Amino acid sequence: MASAASVSGDEVAETRARVFQSERALTAPSRSGASAIAAGFMRSRGASEVTVGSLRATEARNGDITHVRFEQYVGGLRVHGAYAKAAVNGQGELIHFIDGTAAAGQVVSARVSESDAVGSALRHLYPELRDSQPAEQSREGNTVSFAGGAFFHRNPTAERVAYAAANGALRTGFLVETWTAKSNQLTHTLVSGEGRVLSTESRTANDRYNVFTNDPMKTPQAIVTGAGTGNTQSPLGWLNTSGLTTRLISGNNVRAYLDVDANNAPDTGGTAVTNGDFLAVASLTQAPTTSLNRDVSVQNLFYLNNVIHDTLYRYGFNEAALNFQENNFGKGGAGSDSVDAEAQDGSGTDNANFSTPADGSNPRMQMYLWTGVGTHQVNVQLPTSIAGNFVAQGDGEFGPALTTTGVTGDIVLVNDGVGTTSDGCEASPAGSLTGKIALIDRGVCGFSVKVKNAQLAGAKGAIIANNQGDGVMTMGGADTSITIPSLFVGQTTGATLRSVTGVYGTIRKSLSAPLQRDSSVDSDVVYHEYGHGLTWRMIGSMSGPISGAIGEGMSDVLAVILNDNDRVGEYSASSDLGIRSAPYTNYPRTYGAVTGSGVHFDGEVYGAIGWQLWLNFQAAGVSKDTLMAYLVDGMNYTPAAPYYEHMRDGILQSVANAGNAHRCLVWSAFAKYGVGVGAKATLVRSKGSTVPSVTESFVKPSDCP
Repeated sequence: MASAASVSGDEVAETRARVFQSERALTAPSRSGASAIAAGFMRSRGASEVTVGSLRATEARNGDITHVRFEQYVGGLRVHGAYAKAAVNGQGELIHFIDGTAAAGQVVSARVSESDAVGSALRHLYPELRDSQPAEQSREGNTVSFAGGAFFHRNPTAERVAYAAANGALRTGFLVETWTAKSNQLTHTLVSGEGRVLSTESRTANDRYNVFTNDPMKTPQAIVTGAGTGNTQSPLGWLNTSGLTTRLISGNNVRAYLDVDANNAPDTGGTAVTNGDFLAVASLTQAPTTSLNRDVSVQNLFYLNNVIHDTLYRYGFNEAALNFQENNFGKGGAGSDSVDAEAQDGSGTDNANFSTPADGSNPRMQMYLWTGVGTHQVNVQLPTSIAGNFVAQGDGEFGPALTTTGVTGDIVLVNDGVGTTSDGCEASPAGSLTGKIALIDRGVCGFSVKVKNAQLAGAKGAIIANNQGDGVMTMGGADTSITIPSLFVGQTTGATLRSVTGVYGTIRKSLSAPLQRDSSVDSDVVYHEYGHGLTWRMIGSMSGPISGAIGEGMSDVLAVILNDNDRVGEYSASSDLGIRSAPYTNYPRTYGAVTGSGVHFDGEVYGAIGWQLWLNFQAAGVSKDTLMAYLVDGMNYTPAAPYYEHMRDGILQSVANAGNAHRCLVWSAFAKYGVGVGAKATLVRSKGSTVPSVTESFVKPSDCP
């Protein structure tokens, strides 16, 4: 095999698509086809005949607008990451164009084979497979399939592609797709023709949801009807005509099944259903793992997937937009890609994810059980006036795990001497907490910062008290240098602990596990996960510190608007506060706070923008249907790997197509959170990582009140 060392010129060019839009049409009216109009525009902007001739077009009509998607092929190879998107109105005017193409030319040949490329990708992604080299199984066109074994959900593939290199040349490389079985990680790895890994792109959206305390069930279990023999969005109805059980329910849009053993296939068991009635009754006071509750899990997951399919279809996520269906009825797209939805997946807890392969391959949604509240506790021994056990949550993303023995000591309130002195965001005096358990208030800075500051002051453990209610959660953060354990408690517990002096107690793991919760019966979580499929298919490249945050935020937007509630995942999280750091109404952070600290946290800013859009539209008497249609249609005008301002501009283009009546409602929402006129983000290298650099703006256009 050829060396995988760096070869001059084989790096991927760092380019962004150019977006062309104007208040007026980009071209004059024409009777030519939409693809020809778009090609003519490219020529007028300096594209060569060779480049224009390298494009393959697919057209789809949506009302008065014809959308054209171009893929680029040079020398018989698909150009990885190269694309163009155009929108042409009924008068034959080009109204929007995104150019992400590469200049066509000679393609430099590869020195390694598909087998070499797969080996490089496996060694890079999975160190445990470093000594394996899968055998070639089949070839189809430019794609070679390799035997993957039980480690993979489906066999790894390597597609021979061209890519634009940093030196301006087109080079041959390989796009290696791997999809793990247990962890559901779908990854695209670009390998150079010299065998070097150039980039990886995770196409699985992983969501860890913080666990709180309340049981906010908004609606009781009730019998509702499905699509019957069919509707506009699901012409065949929701159900297949045979092979249905209480543990495996399939149809044209989704195949939902129980996967407790985590083998990515339906579990055995269940009762045959031949009359279309899936009527298992839930018992929420029992574990979700009881037989009837498992039936409820599958039937609820199947129902919610169909609801979100039909809902998004009405707003434009249809066959031509590459939605998820087995049969596309000749309306565009490849078909054969309904959602595989796995209820109570056994590969994890307190999580959910959605992997989105290319059109024509089934995506996979994994829904986990959630631990519930009370995994840990604060056991107070002194003073006797407050002695007892207080509910807490531990086992966060940093620091050591607690045992049932726990850590015992004096519990003292932190005083860092700056601002809110009990928030622990600044360093406490050295030795001030030696041998003690620090009590710290939530807010201002991250959890790991607070605990690390307590550790540096000598603390043996830490308790973070909520400042936004009595919900408790598993704390997120990243700091491998933290060596003391920590817990999170509710606001009332925090107030009790600080209400007296001489508090002595133990922080520990609870002696018995709390009752679990099932995210398959939580529409917020299901809609959120499905939203990842929406943005990956309609926009693409929804990974990285900015685009990945948008993917998380836009998925929240689906949940909060459709459910008309500014909090996400309250049921799964066992909290009326939901799973985010704050409710989306008057959310405290803006675009400038998007720093790459994490896609979920940074994505909350986009979630807040989406919620503000809904508030603005409601105040103006504009319907939810109108807003949702703008949000989905706007993705047709949004470049792959978008930034917040690109999402804004895509929505504005959709509003403009409809007459611009609601333009200022959109500007107002985005400007409130720093994505106003002139706002701009870039990605920069800092300390070996790629992080966002944001110039925010709260300015609206002068004609917007």
